[in-house]
Amino acid sequence: MSQSNQNVKQDSFPTVMMMMLCMGCTLGGGEKRYARVFQMLVDQTDQPHKLLLTRQLLTLLHQAGILVGYEDHLIVLDPPFRRIAHVPDGKRKNYLSRIIYPFLAILDVSWYLWQTWRVVHQHQPDVVHPHLNAIYFSLPALLLNPKVRHVMSANSERFRPSKGHNPIGAEIATWLKYYAMRRCHVVDALSEARKEAAVDFGISPEKILVNPGSFTDYSVCQPAAEKKKWVVFLARLIEAKGPHLLVQAIPRVLSEEPDVHFYILGEGYLETHVAQAIEELGIADKVTFRFETRPTEILNQSQVFTSLNLLNSYPNQALLEAMGCGNAVVATDIGENYLLVDEKVGLRVPPDPDNIAQAIIALLRSPDLAKMQQAARRRVLTEHTPERFFDYITQVYRQAVR
Repeated sequence: MSQSNQNVKQDSFPTVMMMMLCMGCTLGGGEKRYARVFQMLVDQTDQPHKLLLTRQLLTLLHQAGILVGYEDHLIVLDPPFRRIAHVPDGKRKNYLSRIIYPFLAILDVSWYLWQTWRVVHQHQPDVVHPHLNAIYFSLPALLLNPKVRHVMSANSERFRPSKGHNPIGAEIATWLKYYAMRRCHVVDALSEARKEAAVDFGISPEKILVNPGSFTDYSVCQPAAEKKKWVVFLARLIEAKGPHLLVQAIPRVLSEEPDVHFYILGEGYLETHVAQAIEELGIADKVTFRFETRPTEILNQSQVFTSLNLLNSYPNQALLEAMGCGNAVVATDIGENYLLVDEKVGLRVPPDPDNIAQAIIALLRSPDLAKMQQAARRRVLTEHTPERFFDYITQVYRQAVR
């Protein structure tokens, strides 16, 4: 434990209530990151911290080996109304569900608003730090509990809907996010680019702190002595993550490197589309396609990882895991990816299938592949550590109560 972490135990430290609430939960890097931060808060400070989260998200985190044994610090919500329509995970399954789902969703939102206010009022933490949809659900607590200090996280540069896509719901969400961030006491920005976007959004730069980069649980990152000729994609199956780019690149790679096997690991609204594309391209025997709760078991054996985001995703949690497991990287040259991926650990390319295929082939054939894999692991183990992030987040919470 670092000296600063030891000081956390010795000094008076604020009680923190984190919130991780969602209407239809999936398990991504942000959820893993802040759940692990909460574990560190409980382990390294002598305060009754609480984490308010949905049962669905807790199940996913437990499957990933996170938050196991922390039940005394968890407040678990199970929104009641959409279950009436038998709509697990927010998916509409039949005609009746499609009719009544919007009304039940409104009831669930109202229930979340009441529950977050009730829990904050009951426990009176010093600091509330919401994530995901909780940034909206925590607004009553922000307004009605003025003594409680609030931290908001700026994890995206997209504060407003894209031009030409301005539905009423998105505009309302944008306004609520703006209002919450204006009223909160500290903004935790995921990177300098997120800080700049928040300032452009109208948030005062004086209350924005920029974190030093993410981290992951490197104890499960144990690269195999002999790596297999595997290429891995690990992300939510949404357009912004670029799974379609890899699917289109695979036949081109196989035409020159037929003994490569690909893993596409994730879930999301493009799941059916990706599965159909794999079948139509005739590559199903060369692709393992599934959701994986413990992806390091594959990443420890693979040689190359693909990070194909179409938006700025730095610092990408899956990318940190892959580098920690000793993978060379093909990344899209977008946003702040250059802060993690350079020629020492892999290749950055434009977001199109041809360039991605050529980069994968180049890495697999490179005589320096092993050196890149070692350099990737060394970089995240020294620059993106849990200790460094924990020192930062404790600074955020201390500043919030000043």
